[in-house]
Amino acid sequence: MQSKGKCIYCGKLFSGSGLSRHLATHLKEEPVADRKRSYHLVVDAKPYFLHLLMDGDAEMEELDSFLRAIWLECCGHLSKFSTARWGQEIKMATKCRRAFDKGTELWYAYDFGSTTELTIRCVDAYPTATKEGIRLLSRNEPLDIKCDHCKEKPAEELCTVHYGEDEVFFCEACAEQHMEECEDAEYAMMPVVNSPRMGVCGYTGGQIDLERDQIEA
Repeated sequence: MQSKGKCIYCGKLFSGSGLSRHLATHLKEEPVADRKRSYHLVVDAKPYFLHLLMDGDAEMEELDSFLRAIWLECCGHLSKFSTARWGQEIKMATKCRRAFDKGTELWYAYDFGSTTELTIRCVDAYPTATKEGIRLLSRNEPLDIKCDHCKEKPAEELCTVHYGEDEVFFCEACAEQHMEECEDAEYAMMPVVNSPRMGVCGYTGGQIDLERDQIEA
């Protein structure tokens, strides 16, 4: 399933790879700050992605908190950054400028039971400051997931006990019918949200960018 994202600067829609090139044209125009650097990061969990600008002096703990808030937090699970899946762990107090350089790719895991894994790649660094610590530059638009039952309406809920079967995603009307037929539906039905954590553990959505997360504010 292909995904696209809007540029925060101009609102134009691009595919993931095209977006990196496009954002570079805007980031080169950011105000220059002496002895400061900010890092363009791409967080990937195909087909989901985030483009972030992170201040070099911000700590990895801040990135951890951001990822939890926009994509992951459900039950306060543990998480970590490392150089690879089984690589050296990067401490949460590490400054962004010490963890990243152009081309650096890190691995991130949230929850060591039902794990959600992400890769984080540094596209480039710019001589500018990011006052908010981390700025969301773009995020994939909600995926076009249709109801598996009627094949027409957008899916709003999924049944976690039917993963791997023909009917997992349901529109509102078909979800009501499924709940009458599935004996596990009372605990197994979960909302469709714009996150790689969708349908896992107790995850029901994030706290940042609610419109693209498909959550009513």
